[in-house]
Amino acid sequence: MRKGYLGIGIILLFGCAQQVAPTGGPKDETPPKIVSEEPANLSTNFSGKEIVIWFDEFIELRSPAEQIVISPPMMQSPSYQLRKKSLVIKFEQSLNPNTTYTINFGEAIRDNNEGNVLDNYTYVFSTGSHLDSMQVKGKLVDVLTGEPEADALVMLYKTSNDSLPLDTIPDYFTRTGEDGTYQLKNVANQAFKIFALKDENANYRFDVTTEKIGFIDSLIIPYYPNTVIVPDTIASDSLVIDTVSRIKKTGSLLIPSYDMTLFVEEDTTQFLKKAYCDYFGKLVFVYNRPIESFQVDMLDVTFKKQWMLSDLSASLDTMTVWVTDVVPDTMKLVVSVGNSSVDTVEILMKQYSESLQSSVKVKGQKRKEEKFALTATFQPVSGNSPKPNEPLVLIWNHPILGMDISSMKLYEDSSRVVYDITTTDPALRKFFITYPWKKGHNYKLVVHDSAFTDIYHLFNDSTANQFKGSEESMFGTLSLKIGSSPQFQLIVELLNSSQNLIERRFASKQETIKFSRLEPGKYDILIVEDKNRNGRWDTGRYIKKTQPEPIRIIESGAEIRANWDLELEWDPNGSK
Repeated sequence: MRKGYLGIGIILLFGCAQQVAPTGGPKDETPPKIVSEEPANLSTNFSGKEIVIWFDEFIELRSPAEQIVISPPMMQSPSYQLRKKSLVIKFEQSLNPNTTYTINFGEAIRDNNEGNVLDNYTYVFSTGSHLDSMQVKGKLVDVLTGEPEADALVMLYKTSNDSLPLDTIPDYFTRTGEDGTYQLKNVANQAFKIFALKDENANYRFDVTTEKIGFIDSLIIPYYPNTVIVPDTIASDSLVIDTVSRIKKTGSLLIPSYDMTLFVEEDTTQFLKKAYCDYFGKLVFVYNRPIESFQVDMLDVTFKKQWMLSDLSASLDTMTVWVTDVVPDTMKLVVSVGNSSVDTVEILMKQYSESLQSSVKVKGQKRKEEKFALTATFQPVSGNSPKPNEPLVLIWNHPILGMDISSMKLYEDSSRVVYDITTTDPALRKFFITYPWKKGHNYKLVVHDSAFTDIYHLFNDSTANQFKGSEESMFGTLSLKIGSSPQFQLIVELLNSSQNLIERRFASKQETIKFSRLEPGKYDILIVEDKNRNGRWDTGRYIKKTQPEPIRIIESGAEIRANWDLELEWDPNGSK
């Protein structure tokens, strides 16, 4: 008996030692499956108030407001309720008669355990006797970057007017995917106005000036999917309303891809944002957009000589006015830009002070003060050589009224040499020192104290710039041969690897554009079709039916080497 019990104990002991925790089997990666629908998907003559969809497992509905797209859109969104393994959709408004509705759930439906997504499940029904079956597809890209535009609205409007005011809810809509493509299914067999919108306030309307938009000038025609097709990327210019009859006769149809470019309309309203006195003698006028022309007049004052110098910023939207004559403490000024903006402003002139407060304020600290003085900077900065046959630029912080050339000396190695100094700057701040710099030679420009006098009768302290000369062999050249005469004037821009503009040229014929003395590195060539020949890129405008001027990077990462000529060729009338 005891031996028997001992044997059983040993068996039990080893049995326990071999047990492991259950693994639960392989991970569930299967999305929920639809068991049934009431009414059935693709039903007609729908007249109910709700739809019930049953699944093979419990589900969750994640972010329905963002994920679920109903087309045509409803003014009042339906409610969604989960009942055991079913989803109940209750409509809170009356449905339009004889209308095909499409409900796309995106990534909203997931199983309750692992979160597996039932991707892009679509339920379609009609309140009429038939289902609309036409489709529209295409792609959206950003005009400035050329990159796909994701999560943008594409909307269709039933209309015979291609200038439809966009203040109504569209008849159909969808959203673009990550690759910028879109597809609208189950739309009516008729012509539509199509409009794309990056909807910032989620109201299906273009009512925010900063919203990106895109459109096609004429009405579009959807295509019928269930037929022998011939792919095409160009939409037909003619309107074929009876598309189905055409298919039955021909057996084929060109599928148009209604591609659109998204852009932000330019606000052409010009206005003065602010006007102020920065410090004694310096007035600043800031506008909301680039200035085409600028004029300022002082009321109730007569001057016997020019009373101001103007200085436009690199961004072209800020004008600095340097006062060169005696003016009242309180100045009444009339400023105008072009023919669109005239403002009357009153500015109090600040008192002269030997110290200036910094315009940058650090939180919790007082503004830094600096001595009111005449100072200079150089381009290129000290230590960097100007390119061969290009000047060294001396830039003062105030306009210059007088200079003593004998107090400026240029040395090549240890010998003093003769140079030229000129200026074309209307504000008298930039001066160009020209000399045939030689490779390997050391140069030093010395500006002794009191060599320059500014409008405040301040004199400069001594300053100097040192560098070693370079020669042509240290730089490269890029030549772009334009293979045929373009239809429009071209703006050709050369950008460096940081996408900074290096040089801009214009071309309107078959020619070769040469960019010389380029630092070794990688460059892009950007082309703008300047259709209105105004010398700059223009965005589109919906009301005027104008598209943005096309922008293309025709060469990316072109490598320039020292003492090397890179030759490229591009045909503006070739494939785009």
